Amino acid sequence: METPKILIVEDEINSSIVFSRILEKGGYTVDCVYSAEEAVPMISKGDYDLLMIDVVLPGMDGLTLLKKVKKTDPDILTVVVTAYGSINLAVKAVQAGANDFLEKPVVPEKILHVMNKVFEAKRLRDEVATLRSNLSQRYRFANIIGKHRKMRQIFQLIGSLADTISPVMITGETGTGKDLVARAIHYQSRRKDKPFIAINCAALPENLLESELFGYERGAFTGANKQKIGKIEQAEGGTLFLDEIGDTPMGIQAKLLRAVQTKKIERLGGSHPISLDIRIIAATNKNLSHEIAEKRFRMDFFYRLNVVPITIPPLRERMEDLPLLVDHFLEKQSLERNVALKISEKAMSRLMAHPWPGNIRELENVLERAMIFNRGAVIEDVLFSDLKMETPAPGKPADLTIDTDLPLSALRESFLSRLEKEYLTQLLEKFQGSIKNTAAHAGIDVRTVRRKMKEFKLDKWDFKV
Repeated sequence: METPKILIVEDEINSSIVFSRILEKGGYTVDCVYSAEEAVPMISKGDYDLLMIDVVLPGMDGLTLLKKVKKTDPDILTVVVTAYGSINLAVKAVQAGANDFLEKPVVPEKILHVMNKVFEAKRLRDEVATLRSNLSQRYRFANIIGKHRKMRQIFQLIGSLADTISPVMITGETGTGKDLVARAIHYQSRRKDKPFIAINCAALPENLLESELFGYERGAFTGANKQKIGKIEQAEGGTLFLDEIGDTPMGIQAKLLRAVQTKKIERLGGSHPISLDIRIIAATNKNLSHEIAEKRFRMDFFYRLNVVPITIPPLRERMEDLPLLVDHFLEKQSLERNVALKISEKAMSRLMAHPWPGNIRELENVLERAMIFNRGAVIEDVLFSDLKMETPAPGKPADLTIDTDLPLSALRESFLSRLEKEYLTQLLEKFQGSIKNTAAHAGIDVRTVRRKMKEFKLDKWDFKV
């Protein structure tokens, strides 16, 4: 590795000599100039790794020089030197892009500490960027990561959809990344410069979902004080992503089907058809064949949407991708925290042994939780949520274990408690952790939902998308 080269911009000759000797003893190559005007042509040659700039200079001051340099070379490292007590100037310099600052009088150990810290931070950023680039080239497609055979097939299918406008149906368990696939389809297509509009069909009651989708005219109903453009119109020329389409009420399904067939809609309270040019991508974690059999989903609507089906495998079926995903999330956090995060063999073994009922979303939450509790640069262990997500056998209640030693009243109380927890868990899953929507659907107040969640140790962040 080449010796880092530093340019000192300092008008006090004695200070400049002292700084230079300290840095040279620390292993750096150093040049000195005594004004910003002298520094500009030397910096423009691009030979320096770091600039050490005194804020107070004759002529052009150091802060102005810093801003000028950062405009032409935003990545160059800079450390500013301020007089004792000039913390406001130091703050302004950091806001202008300086990597760190020193206050006079400066002791040798402090200078070397700051310089080494700045260069180490750059080394870590470069290392993370290189790792990210390698991962991107080998196993990433439009922010979707995986080398499993099924994931490679999905990548190929997304590429083949670029020149089509056919509707797409994405199925997969909660947390598998259906929204990422939908966005990849849009941004790989000719519509990438047009809107990508997403709506969660499970998050709103029927009356609100209809107005969100189709919009309304002023006076269409009580409270409609002005015209509102719906999500469908907002997606004109681009893509409409209907997430959790399996939870759409039958009445809305009929209206969406009509819109797909005629390529026209009317706002609520409106009388003039509006032509559409949109691509529809739908996603669900439900078995739509079962929903059709149970008369909860229209067969004709299903066939209109299911022109190109994409099924995303759960994480437990592509565990070879887990190390790649872990690397991806750690690299992301490394950049944000400016620390090169790693994971121990013990922690990785625990991740590989976990069944991942919450899929990639659960993995990201587990890693974030681990980073909080471990605090250091190496994740030594991981903590899993105590949320039980096992699926009971069809037709069998989640838990009917009966303790015959209990009196009937106590048994009834125990069973009702388990039933409440299961009910609340499923509602939070449906509404993606929204306590307000959960309370509204259950017919109870928000305070009660919070109390029950605390009682059952349910965390809303475990249900977020």
